Amino acid sequence: MRSLRGDRATALIAGAAAVILVAVAAWFGVGVSSATPKLADVGAWLWTGAKGKIVHVNGLSGEVDGYLDDKAGRQLRVVQDGGNVLLVDDRTGYVSRIEPSQLSVSQTRDFGAAGTQIAVSGSAGYAVDPAAGKVQRINPATLDTLGSPISLPGPLGAARIDGGGRLWVPVTAKGEVVPVSQGVAASPLKVGEPGEELSVTIAGGLPVVVNTRAATATIVGADGGVGEITLPKGVAQAAEGGALTPALTEGSLVPVLASGDSGLLVVVDTGSNSVLSTKLATDHPAELGVPQVLGSKVYVPDQGEGSLIVWDSAAGGRPTTLQVAQRPGPVDVFVKDGLLWANDENGDKAVVIDPEGRKHDIDKDDSDVPGPTNTPKPKRTPVTPPTQSDSPPDPDPVPAESTAGPPPTRTREATTTPPSTPPSTPTATPTPTRTPTPTRTPEATAPSAPAAVSARSGPGRVTITFSPSTGGKVERYTLKTTGDGRTVPEAVDAGGPYQFEFTGGDCANEYTFVVVAHWSGGEVESEPSAGAKPCVAPGSPSGFTAKAKNRGAVLTWNAPENGADGITYELTGAATGNAIKDTTFTVDGLKNNQKHTFQLKARNAAGESPDVATAEVDLAYPRQQYKNASNEDTNTIIRPGPGASGEAGKIPQGVYITLTVICQVKGPSFTDPSTGKSSDIWNRIESQYGNGYLNDTLVASPDGGFPEGPLFECTD
Repeated sequence: MRSLRGDRATALIAGAAAVILVAVAAWFGVGVSSATPKLADVGAWLWTGAKGKIVHVNGLSGEVDGYLDDKAGRQLRVVQDGGNVLLVDDRTGYVSRIEPSQLSVSQTRDFGAAGTQIAVSGSAGYAVDPAAGKVQRINPATLDTLGSPISLPGPLGAARIDGGGRLWVPVTAKGEVVPVSQGVAASPLKVGEPGEELSVTIAGGLPVVVNTRAATATIVGADGGVGEITLPKGVAQAAEGGALTPALTEGSLVPVLASGDSGLLVVVDTGSNSVLSTKLATDHPAELGVPQVLGSKVYVPDQGEGSLIVWDSAAGGRPTTLQVAQRPGPVDVFVKDGLLWANDENGDKAVVIDPEGRKHDIDKDDSDVPGPTNTPKPKRTPVTPPTQSDSPPDPDPVPAESTAGPPPTRTREATTTPPSTPPSTPTATPTPTRTPTPTRTPEATAPSAPAAVSARSGPGRVTITFSPSTGGKVERYTLKTTGDGRTVPEAVDAGGPYQFEFTGGDCANEYTFVVVAHWSGGEVESEPSAGAKPCVAPGSPSGFTAKAKNRGAVLTWNAPENGADGITYELTGAATGNAIKDTTFTVDGLKNNQKHTFQLKARNAAGESPDVATAEVDLAYPRQQYKNASNEDTNTIIRPGPGASGEAGKIPQGVYITLTVICQVKGPSFTDPSTGKSSDIWNRIESQYGNGYLNDTLVASPDGGFPEGPLFECTD
């Protein structure tokens, strides 16, 4: 059973207990089907705790096509990925592997700790003991341990495996997440201060780490770059345990639920860096569970109702409710194979929903399917395809009574009704005629407050959407905002569109919004929205180039396309610089005759993108051709070093040749006796008479400065 506070299954421990190959009876008390079952390729395994039953459901039809029985009352959690289907007993640490082709349990292992987390993805698998801080690599196909366990400071958060097979383990005690590849821990990533709650979501294969108290989302890019997005301050007010995030999402959207008193739902788009927020209207926000996203719709389980709150993050507006269970209780929600599954863990009901919002109701109690004691069903009656809908699923009828039970029996009417004698009608007494009273004009009714106010950050703006008032005649809608320096439309028509665009604010400030409905009797205000910034974390700068100069480079770039005021740049690599405001920067102090690489990242008050711009400069010596000079009186001696001693070659007296000057270096001053000129600059040269050094008085190089002209200083 998945906890209300999240899919806590994700990874570890791995004591040294051997894998126990058990007969199915030892664990489930059942036998193996005599026929090989055929399970749908697109499907999921769903648990029913009250009956101790796990069923496999075809995701395209919503029909049960296989099942296994256990003893009623056992509480197990299903961890499934591709062909890996594991059952985890949180109370004992026992983990069993289902063999789908035989509808049997093939292996069982005692990992020795209650609360053991299991994370699997393809061939990668880990068992995590969060209390002891142990991380053990395992083989998902056999449950065997691989290598030695890793010890980290406990307690550990829920760990997740990314698209590259790396496990990301939150270490709360240090405010870090530790990546683990092939059972080996790499350098930790700092994402907060010690003690701050951390949660990891794998979004589109890449890790996103939400720090509740800091109200930030740290994003690790495909190239290993790290960025950060600032979340609304309300996230920091989440209940103890931190904000709720899903284990994974199949796209770029990451829903974050700040459970507690507010019911604040935030959706982070890691593709555009925009942040969208709304407040869910519910009487019991503390009973909301981990949000999931499929397409643009966010599904939030409501334990107080046994239902799903469905909100379309693209369209905005008022959320709808989809009933799953017949009574209040936990609803396990997850995304698999491009479908969203919502399972009543204590009852027989579940639903499966596709990205377009089409749903199938699931009856988990259907046992006329392949199972431990059954052969496969005869050919099934074709299922009529569901009707496609572009809107969220219509709410199912909610029973008036929360107590489950059979519907009341109705008495069927007889086919023939015997005639009856009509009753006698007494003679009516005449009533005196009254003078009609003038009809009063009814007073106008106040409309309800606008609802579902959401705020989406964008480059230089915040887009506000809302649901219109009901129950009265609205003349127009206006918007109230906190702070100064903003521009909004004067009003929105009563007929819509129900949207405002706020511009001109300060990226460093967070604004809240109240929608006001105006009617003939006054005004009705919505609840304030969550805070939003009129900007998004910038992407990487473009056109980043590095132009070589002696012992350095001149760097230039263009601002990010989604940038706004207040952007600064951070330079790393061969040189560092923080809070650079211009789009040019000069680097000095590098070694010549080497290549140097620079990375540049943009940031503002909304955060920074993990994407970086990269530029490289090659400081190879710019060799130049010059003739030797002052060679009339005596031979010119080529020195082995920058000084007037030793001999590496000799240019005969009166001979003038073309030299290749490689670079220049400072050395002892030398005076040419022929001209009386002095210099402390020495040229490293190559010539037909030898290679070495000549003083600058003996080379016809440009005069002025050091190094001279296009030449570079010798740094090797």
